[in-house]
Amino acid sequence: MEINVVLCGDSAEVLRGYPDAFFDSVVCDPPYGLSKEPDISEVLTKWLAGEPYDHGHGGFMGKAWDSFVPHPDLWREVLRVLKPGGHALVFAGTRTQDLMTIALRLGGFEIRDVIEWLYFNGFPKSMDVGKAIDKAAGAERKVVGFDSVAAKRSTAISTNAYGDYSGQSGDITAPATELARKWDGWGTALKPAHEPIIVARKPLAGTVAETVEKYGTGAINIAGCRIGRTDGDRTEYGVTGDEGSPTVNTFGQRERVAYTPDEAGRFPANCVTADNGAFYSPYFNVSPAELSKKASKRDRNSCVNGSHSPVPNTHPTVKPVALMSWLITLVTPPGGTVLDPFSGSGTTLVAAAQDGFNYVGIDMLPAHVDIANARLNTEGAGAIDAA
Repeated sequence: MEINVVLCGDSAEVLRGYPDAFFDSVVCDPPYGLSKEPDISEVLTKWLAGEPYDHGHGGFMGKAWDSFVPHPDLWREVLRVLKPGGHALVFAGTRTQDLMTIALRLGGFEIRDVIEWLYFNGFPKSMDVGKAIDKAAGAERKVVGFDSVAAKRSTAISTNAYGDYSGQSGDITAPATELARKWDGWGTALKPAHEPIIVARKPLAGTVAETVEKYGTGAINIAGCRIGRTDGDRTEYGVTGDEGSPTVNTFGQRERVAYTPDEAGRFPANCVTADNGAFYSPYFNVSPAELSKKASKRDRNSCVNGSHSPVPNTHPTVKPVALMSWLITLVTPPGGTVLDPFSGSGTTLVAAAQDGFNYVGIDMLPAHVDIANARLNTEGAGAIDAA
């Protein structure tokens, strides 16, 4: 079977060419389906009957491929090619995480946890209710100021490399009608600052120890994903049984006591933030300026030591390479093969190649496959070694 390739086609069909229990892990960023609210009764009725659900609406930025979350039949095929005990880390949208989780469960996966990826540079996509009221009334609003940030965003188009929405002019306007004044300052959405990553696992073949011994899967790499310590770290506390703390009080209760931290770093938690590409489990002892940013210009421009990819990365939902690297390391045994059935611009594949893992990526759009291959040629292990 082919490995270290990016394949073009429908993931369910492509995966039928792979044998059972072939892959060690799955790390992927599938379509979130952030479009028109579905009829949940219809969705569940069709899924439980083994039928596909046709959503029929565009997804993120109007992309048809992002119209809805992957169906259970796709996850069943992913489950088949994954080794027993193998983990799948699946990104999801905050509004459709429930649908993604149900699809995974119906596909045969166990849900183990959810990792929260935190970032603080998302921008609001909220409708201004006061402006909407004035627009509906045909009332002209008076310009009373200027927003330079919005003005910069106004030049963005919906298909650019940064995934920006078309913005506004930058003009700050005052309500024109009495009703608009009443609802001035009201909106429709919060500023995005996190994305969930569903932690799923294929059922074990016996116990964890038996599965690890036979397949090399079933566990997560705690030691390899510990969080580096800094001089400003606070004292850590535990209770009896945690990190070797021994105290039990006179009532037989475990007591909270200080203990000597593990020199390898903090135990990884189920949410991550970032500072300059190094990912942390957030104990929130860092300033907001140090917390995670989304994909950088380097992630989007496919640049290594000044060398740019010949194919522009126009994919709208690029993830940071450092984040995907941390996730792959968490669930993939050394030298293992990771599957990304929604490879998009290839970030998972680039991270795998850089860290010495094998990979298989699949995407239905030839343009995405071209971007991923160009990034692998520019950012992959061989390209970095030669740089």
